[in-house]
Amino acid sequence: MQKLKKIVVFGKDGQLGKAFQKVLFNNLNVIFLGRQDCDLSKTEHIKFVLEKYQPNIIINASAYTAVDKAEQEQDLANLVNGEAPKVMAEYISCVSQGILMHYSTDYVFDGSKKSPYQENDSTNPLGQYGKSKLIGEEAIKRAFSQIQQNYNSQYYILRTSWVYGEGGNFIRTMLKLASEQEQLKVISDQYGVPTSAEWLTQISLKILDQQILSGIYHTVPNGETSWYELAKLAIKTAIQEDAIVKIMPEAIQAIPATEYPLPAPRPYNSRMNNEKLKLALKEDFPIWENQVEEYVKNFLAK
Repeated sequence: MQKLKKIVVFGKDGQLGKAFQKVLFNNLNVIFLGRQDCDLSKTEHIKFVLEKYQPNIIINASAYTAVDKAEQEQDLANLVNGEAPKVMAEYISCVSQGILMHYSTDYVFDGSKKSPYQENDSTNPLGQYGKSKLIGEEAIKRAFSQIQQNYNSQYYILRTSWVYGEGGNFIRTMLKLASEQEQLKVISDQYGVPTSAEWLTQISLKILDQQILSGIYHTVPNGETSWYELAKLAIKTAIQEDAIVKIMPEAIQAIPATEYPLPAPRPYNSRMNNEKLKLALKEDFPIWENQVEEYVKNFLAK
């Protein structure tokens, strides 16, 4: 990272943005921007900020993530998740040795596949959130396909899933509910890979350091689980750390997603194959269980 001239990180107040701040807090070449610093729904504001700071690395850790609200706020979701990455890509693709690191989601798939998704599988988002993220992906690829090769710029679209870090997330919600309620129902027929924001940041920096080939990479730890099994592990770990809970893991009731209807449809299968990125980085990844256990222990120790 020492060779980088200037990095701009969008989304400093999100779970991923906070993880980047922890790692890069003492790097004078990094500028962190939040919603108050740049309105990503306004194209001209993004252009102004980029011209002001003139980065050669953009890390776009920001996104419109209100999955259910996106059904009513389609235009806003498309601006933040689709148009903003386009503007960033068009800018950085014309910077000498420029790099755009952008984060996408399992929601670009419909979840009908029976095995983990690979990068070249057909996309078919079910809801507006996934559709807006796919617009962003396509805009980035299109912008970089149109540049002159002598710029030697690169892009990385990292698809990830079930992210947890500093801020509101499923694991913290389960721990809170377990401390307050004697009954708990959790969906058991939706599958994915919980991903630590801290780990995702570390992998991102390795990609920047090694500058692997441009493209889409599924960036998740090893393994798979359901929301139900994730909740059980989080609460089991909390009990082992002497946290006071009102419900034991085995007492949690497993329910199908049909019993917990939401405005936006979710993919039943959010599992993603991470072999492409492991091969590119020449390393294996940790299993998700170990990361979740460590996260719960650290959270309860605060």
